[in-house]
Amino acid sequence: MIKQDRARRTHELLLDAAAAEFVRFGYTGANLQRVAQEAHMTKGALYAHFASKRLLAKELTGPFEHAWHELLAQADRSDAPPVETLRLLAVRIAERLQSDLRFRAGFHLASEAARAHGRLPRVAQDLRGSVSSLMAQARQQGQLTGAPEPERLGHLLLALMFGVYYSTPECRMDRFTELLCTAWWQALGGGQEALAAQESSLPAPRVRA
Repeated sequence: MIKQDRARRTHELLLDAAAAEFVRFGYTGANLQRVAQEAHMTKGALYAHFASKRLLAKELTGPFEHAWHELLAQADRSDAPPVETLRLLAVRIAERLQSDLRFRAGFHLASEAARAHGRLPRVAQDLRGSVSSLMAQARQQGQLTGAPEPERLGHLLLALMFGVYYSTPECRMDRFTELLCTAWWQALGGGQEALAAQESSLPAPRVRA
């Protein structure tokens, strides 16, 4: 039992170290020796848990994709008005990227893999679909009628999310939620009062993982 607990802790430490490495250097630039050193272990100990960098990355992307789709599913199940659901979706995604290092690593890896194959990440396609659907519902209810067409706006909000993520310095990730949600709401044309209400509901900045 003690050995199993120790092995589990080692596994978790290696995942945390790998997440930090992938976020900083990407898949191609990640170095397993640095991962082992960050976890205060030997490279041999790392290979005892993960036989390759590919398998280590997969251990992060799998849970990320599950968590991402759960966020979208929560939006689909929401009984709130479409605009409020869209706002909450933006906040929840931004919070998770800001505070959860493994989630951020999965996002980074999924994006990098898709770019290498010249395609949009599947999670981004799913997000665009959810946003377009919510916008279509909002327009049917007479909300945000001055905003672009739902499909076009879905492209725009997706570009904003990736743009804010990749242009935010790592040392300022504690402001990522604020930056992304402000950019989204301005794109929606929510007006100053709506923007102020949205910003006031944002959580206090968290310490970066």
